[in-house]
Order: sequence, then structure tokens, then C-alpha cells
Amino acid sequence: MEILKYGGIAVIAVGAVALLIFAAKTKRFFKTLLLNAFLGIAVMAIIDLTAKFTGVHIPVNQYTVACSAVFGIPAVCLFLILPIIFK
Repeated sequence: MEILKYGGIAVIAVGAVALLIFAAKTKRFFKTLLLNAFLGIAVMAIIDLTAKFTGVHIPVNQYTVACSAVFGIPAVCLFLILPIIFK
């Protein structure tokens, strides 16, 4: 299990660096990062608000909010897929 922990941290770090590189290549660096963070948190909030009707639930804690703010919509999709993978 330790390898999964450190492997996950490494994947998150590489993804964050890639996101920063892609955002730096655009002419609007901060606007890109803020839009990505806003969209990730907004999608997570919408999924959480509709959980009663759809049965899909993402636990809201500091890790899920931070990942959805840094990685945006792909992180929220990952949070939806992970329970299916580990069942």
C-alpha cells in the first residue's frame, strides 16, 4: 500500500507541473488557472447537490476539493470512476 501512496503523490505532482506548463504557454496564465479551479469546484458542487436524486456521491473533504481545484473537471471524473475500479 505504500507504493500506491507514493505513486499517487508522484502522479499528482507530475499532473500539477504539466498543468502549470500548459497554463504558462497561454497568454492568460492566472485566468486559465482560476477558470480551471472554478470549473472543477463548480462541477463537484453540482454533483454533490444532485446526489440525492442521482445516487452519485463524491465525499467533500480537503483532498477532493484541493484536487478538483488544481486539476479541474478531469479530477472530478476520476473521483467518479475510482469507486467503480476499486469495488
